[in-house]
Amino acid sequence: MGLGWCCFRNYAEHAEEIGGDISEEYPRFFLKPARAHVEADENGNNVIELMNEDDHIDHEAELVIRLGDDLQPEGMCIGCDTTNRTRQTIAKNKRWPWTEGKAFRGSGVLGTWTRYERGVFQVTMKVNGETKQDAPTSLMIHSVEELVEHLSGWYDLSPGDLVWTGTPAGVGPMYKGDIVEAYLTNQKGEIVSTLKATCQVS
Repeated sequence: MGLGWCCFRNYAEHAEEIGGDISEEYPRFFLKPARAHVEADENGNNVIELMNEDDHIDHEAELVIRLGDDLQPEGMCIGCDTTNRTRQTIAKNKRWPWTEGKAFRGSGVLGTWTRYERGVFQVTMKVNGETKQDAPTSLMIHSVEELVEHLSGWYDLSPGDLVWTGTPAGVGPMYKGDIVEAYLTNQKGEIVSTLKATCQVS
């Protein structure tokens, strides 16, 4: 598992809901260490580590791309960028890096992998059976191809690196014992990647 290159504010409505601005000039990224990622089993089962249940911790469902040997997209899955909003907000207010809020152990929760295909996919997130996020990837400000092109021009990528493409509106808190389900659906209505996780405190 490689480094995670995470695009932020890539959906306008999400940027609005968190009170952030967006830049359509070029995408911007934060990093997620390789060891922050946790893989699902073949059925999509995984675990979400909340780390500290006293903090406000949000789900952020998104399309995740895996780079192949040619540093182009070769795999994709649904993912949950687990965000410690308490720690992130403190960092933003003090103009510190976001590492504590975004790159902690187990913060990159991955679903089942499938071969990458160009097209529009529906990103869906449910918490305890209630739909929280549900949006097409066509709403992304920067497409997968634009994200990869920008990364390739500025950074030294490696095979196996992951590109987190940003989350749509509807992010919200998770608590100990919550059941989180997420899906990536193609335009034929076929689910191509699944994730089901129980929230626990480490």
